[in-house]
Amino acid sequence: MSYSNNLTGNAGEYFVCSELSKLNILPLITPKNNPLFDIIATNEDGSKHVAIQVKTMGLQNEQGWKLSKQIIVKKNNPNLFMVLVNLKTDAQNTFYVYQYDDFVERVNQVYKQYINTPKRDGGTRKDVSFRWYDYKNFTDDDRSRKCDWSIIKNELI
Repeated sequence: MSYSNNLTGNAGEYFVCSELSKLNILPLITPKNNPLFDIIATNEDGSKHVAIQVKTMGLQNEQGWKLSKQIIVKKNNPNLFMVLVNLKTDAQNTFYVYQYDDFVERVNQVYKQYINTPKRDGGTRKDVSFRWYDYKNFTDDDRSRKCDWSIIKNELI
């Protein structure tokens, strides 16, 4: 069965909202095609808020999260976060929570390593218009972010 990228992305956003709601955080999904974030989350009295971009790995995806090349630019906004969602049919969905610029730094490190590794034939790799972020690239720090919402929660206290 084929899954729509749109439905996959929407599902990821709603699952993130569900997790945030469990933490007494009020999540609001933004209108579609917002280029930088998908969710605004606020504390109960509305005095603090954060913006969250969600990237969702679909049910049939075994390669990782495909990201646009725009991800390589830091935003210098401490209230901007990235949540990677891995949808699952037979287990709990998993979430990896990053401060946005920390995630950008990781993606750039992984891409630099990729581009500097010669191809099988010894040739040099060419720049591509997207970035992949896969479990094979995870460090201990990445793994420690699994379902750890504390950096968002702490921003809203």
